[in-house]
Amino acid sequence: MNLTTFNLAVLPDSMEISESVIFATLLLSAIIIFLTSHFCEEACARLRLPPVLGQLISGIILGVSALKILTFTHGDVDINPMVIDLICQATGASTAEAIVAYSHQLTAISESVANLGVIALLFLIGLESDLDRLVKVGPQAAIVAGAGVILPFVGGTVGLMALFGVATLPAIFGGAALTATSIGITAKVLKELGHLQSEEGQIIIGAAVLDDLLGILILAVVVSLVKDGRIDVANMAYLLLSTTVFVAAIALLRTKIADAFDAITQKLQSDNGPLVLAILLALIMAAIANIIHLEAILGAFAAGIILSGTRQQTALLHKLEPLTALLAPVFFIVVGAKTDLSVLNPANPGSIEGLWMAAFLIVVAVIGKVAAGYLIPAAELNRLAIGLGMIPRGEVGLVFVGIGASVDILSSTLTAAVILTVVVTTLIAPVLLPWAIPNNIASEQQA
Repeated sequence: MNLTTFNLAVLPDSMEISESVIFATLLLSAIIIFLTSHFCEEACARLRLPPVLGQLISGIILGVSALKILTFTHGDVDINPMVIDLICQATGASTAEAIVAYSHQLTAISESVANLGVIALLFLIGLESDLDRLVKVGPQAAIVAGAGVILPFVGGTVGLMALFGVATLPAIFGGAALTATSIGITAKVLKELGHLQSEEGQIIIGAAVLDDLLGILILAVVVSLVKDGRIDVANMAYLLLSTTVFVAAIALLRTKIADAFDAITQKLQSDNGPLVLAILLALIMAAIANIIHLEAILGAFAAGIILSGTRQQTALLHKLEPLTALLAPVFFIVVGAKTDLSVLNPANPGSIEGLWMAAFLIVVAVIGKVAAGYLIPAAELNRLAIGLGMIPRGEVGLVFVGIGASVDILSSTLTAAVILTVVVTTLIAPVLLPWAIPNNIASEQQA
């Protein structure tokens, strides 16, 4: 396929575009995204694979790795000319107008919807969760989270230095990229399997939340080392304090907020009043988490946990599930679209070292998380499923890569290796989890 290289950076941001062009671009993007996603989801359903895998694959097909219909970069970038031609033919816009509409509408809107989608997903997961059960499995989750951070971090850092001669700071950053767990991806798979409320599912969710918190702290340390050559103690203290206050506030105020929510919703006359109020709480909590430098999705998850104790829980779940089913797939599509699989090309001599490095990181990433699951002393638990549920790095791993690029610490080879590790770990968990969780157990949990 012949692609055209457009320089998005030199196009005027202030170019006036008619509303018809903007609206047509929005409609075209929605049609392309949802049609491709539905096709891949249907294919996965027929193969008895989780639908989330189809969403990730559809993103890879639409993104930079294949058709280049969804590209999230600036400057010189290959864009499928069919997209630009389609916009021009459908709206009568000039090529320049079509490109601006593409870059500022299609991709910007897709990314915005993706962010709302993962917030909605984590809010729904929190709403479905049982806080008492999460607290009950807290010690097991802490073991899994701690080991799941330490083992990949140490193994990745030492291995990169010893086997590939990577310098200390880049090696530390590469090891740090292996620590986090994508709670969004694993939670979606567990939900699809009807295994979210099981003891194993609750341990995975609790450990994934702790992983994110620990990953943020490690990232802060590594970035401080890169920027200043030393650890910023003040920033570390701030992160620890803000995390502690955030968690403590949720624990202390959860019942009061839930009671206030019930009292307010009883006075509302509109049918959708409770839903709107719940969404507002989720957005506010996400904003608070983002302001104090935590992940916004943790705030949304916390909002769900708070409202899980209200009388409106069942009604909210019933209304939120269709909304989440519409928005959440866009998040996984965007994750796939941002992933560049060109590093898989063994014919390119420059990719060989990256492939070997990626192979090593993938092994460490998988073994580290699976081993963490087996450190739980309770033999009656499905420890393999717990370990496999912690494998996907997803958007969290991509955040590490993005920050590494912004501080200019990762070489192109190490960057490619980490990206490939993120891709593989993101894709294999949805495939392996259904295998590790027997159908009869999943059905019982769903019932």
